[in-house]
Amino acid sequence: MKLLILGANGQLGQALLQQLKQPRQLQQQFQCLALNRSQLDITDISAVTTVMAQYRPDAVINCAAYTAVDPAEQQAATCIAVNGTAVGQLAKLCQQYNSLLLQFSTDYVFNGQSSAYTEQDTAAPLNVYGQSKLQAEQAIHATCSKYVILRTSWLFSEFGHNFYRTMLKLAQRGQIIQVVNDQFGCPTYAGDLAAAIVQLLQRYQQQGSLAYGIYHFAGNPAVSWYQFAQAIFAAHQLKVNLQAIGSANWPTLAVRPANSILDCNKFCDTFAIAIPQWQAVLQQLASGDCNDITA
Repeated sequence: MKLLILGANGQLGQALLQQLKQPRQLQQQFQCLALNRSQLDITDISAVTTVMAQYRPDAVINCAAYTAVDPAEQQAATCIAVNGTAVGQLAKLCQQYNSLLLQFSTDYVFNGQSSAYTEQDTAAPLNVYGQSKLQAEQAIHATCSKYVILRTSWLFSEFGHNFYRTMLKLAQRGQIIQVVNDQFGCPTYAGDLAAAIVQLLQRYQQQGSLAYGIYHFAGNPAVSWYQFAQAIFAAHQLKVNLQAIGSANWPTLAVRPANSILDCNKFCDTFAIAIPQWQAVLQQLASGDCNDITA
């Protein structure tokens, strides 16, 4: 089965490649072409078209994304080009070449006024990033018949730039760390999401199809950013001066939903895949089972 992974250098792309390297049988099961941004910019539709035509992948896993939520407010055109327009073009190519498309969306497609969001709830993004991701969802639904969109949230890992790594770097400085305590969501370990992706690909290979559509995949339990920070420092046994503050005291360019908890029952029930609790992952990361997170 031929896989095309876009955005291979991002934290999800790296986590997915790590999953595909082990066990050895996966290397034999999947032929993988993994490209980073310098190798293939997904906004270059001509280049993407050439790769699709030459490689003819059975499945495309699009890990490429513009994820800088605040800068997106000032670089809206770039964010929408990467997250929205390019994905719409990719969806058309997947339809043309009969490729399965695995796309990733966000809890930020919601406005944060509900308790826990299901896939049936109406999307109403508050910021450009969320709008760009919703645009991609709509384009895929309109043009591609074989797709799975996984909405996830608060992605963290030992790779790339994320809240987990940021907190550990701040702890090294010995300064006061202020984190908002009135925004709630679900931390999600990129490795858990990557493992689920591999299971979906294996099922697709065996069955020739999947229950296509939009699903929520996010860790549990839900917490505030402050509570997540507390858990990170506790797992690493770090003593820091951590202070809880309100969002009003931490102004940002992008408006963020106060509550973006994702209900993942549809995914778990449909695919019979359990989502691990993220606290256990923190313990594993702290024990040194993963790569150097402060690099």
